[in-house]
Amino acid sequence: MKDTGATIEFRNVRKEFGAFTALDNFCLEVGAGEFMTLLGPSGSGKTTALNALAGFIDVGQGDILIDGISIRQTPTEKRNIGMVFQSYSLFPHRNVLANVSFPLQMRKMHKAEVRQRSMKALEMVQLAELAQRMPHELSGGQKQRVAIARALVFEPRVLLMDEPLGALDLKLRESLQLELKALQKQIGSTVIFVTHDQGEALTLSDRIAVMDQGEIQQICTPQELYDQPASTFIANFIGSNNILRVGGADQHSIQVEGLGRIPLKPGTEKPYAVGLRPELIRRTESDGVPAMVEQTIFSGEAIRYIARTEDGTEILLVEPRHPGEAPLAAGQSIALGFDFENLIFLPK
Repeated sequence: MKDTGATIEFRNVRKEFGAFTALDNFCLEVGAGEFMTLLGPSGSGKTTALNALAGFIDVGQGDILIDGISIRQTPTEKRNIGMVFQSYSLFPHRNVLANVSFPLQMRKMHKAEVRQRSMKALEMVQLAELAQRMPHELSGGQKQRVAIARALVFEPRVLLMDEPLGALDLKLRESLQLELKALQKQIGSTVIFVTHDQGEALTLSDRIAVMDQGEIQQICTPQELYDQPASTFIANFIGSNNILRVGGADQHSIQVEGLGRIPLKPGTEKPYAVGLRPELIRRTESDGVPAMVEQTIFSGEAIRYIARTEDGTEILLVEPRHPGEAPLAAGQSIALGFDFENLIFLPK
């Protein structure tokens, strides 16, 4: 990977829109060449952070730095930042090559260099053969590739992406996710990617910052986020999870709905809830939690079961599909097994 990315830092940034606080004491450090995703529900502040970095909005307080230098007074066009949006924003009267060339023409580069760099950018997104086509002649995926090439053509040290794949169908979106990650490693730009799609975030990111109400709730690698969510909100937001209420506790154990009494390690505080990923539950012949299947959901490579335990708790479990093997039927009694080390003890 090229060493061309820039470091980014948000320092105690606050942004208000009237009575609504979009960012509240927002702090974030992004390493050079890192692929950082801002993930969270609508209204959590993701796009506001992106727009503040791009220079589209000013912040009320705090500072934003690129390579250690404040950019709050730097105009948008001088921040050397590329942007890709969900809407492709291509010029309908310009062909593909002309669309990609536009940022270089605005920088008054020599005509020969403009063409050379534009074709190179199109080759990177595998669209060189479509250079003369007009936007209306392209598919949605091709249009998004053109938008990415246009953002990359002037070799920005920082690349911002706001839901760039959200308008595409599932299969194309998954294909472009892999291409985008490989492309980012090739060019070395620092990427800040905004999405509310947790699967997309897990696939693409070096680190993920989960946001809610203008603040970062947790920031870590995708695997750490999935295996060790820091709160009940995050455990609910990232992937499928069984979030189980906690009842009476003593020094050595707690009562967990659906699972019964669960041992606690010495010195462990009573959690607000317990999480158990559905793929980490197994059917067992003995010493399991008695349950009855209520619903069977076929999803291709896996089968999802909704079961209910004797105390009325609903439990989701997921099993790989085995061709030729009939799935469980509604009303069938089963026993659920799990490993204690796979339980996630969650604060509120």
